[in-house]
Amino acid sequence: MYIVFFSTSNVFKAEELLNRANVACDVVPTPATDRAYCGVCLQVEKDCDLSTISSIEFERIEE
Repeated sequence: MYIVFFSTSNVFKAEELLNRANVACDVVPTPATDRAYCGVCLQVEKDCDLSTISSIEFERIEE
């Protein structure tokens, strides 16, 4: 699953928060179908807990 954000700074803020919560994530290019967002996003496991980043606006993309 991809977690996309409107700004690159939010990608890295979310990455830091998820890492602190021991949620595995990788910064990857945003899927070509969703270029309305910034150029990078986070890739996470489908069933991971995203409550740690609930204060940041994001969208989920499941592929």
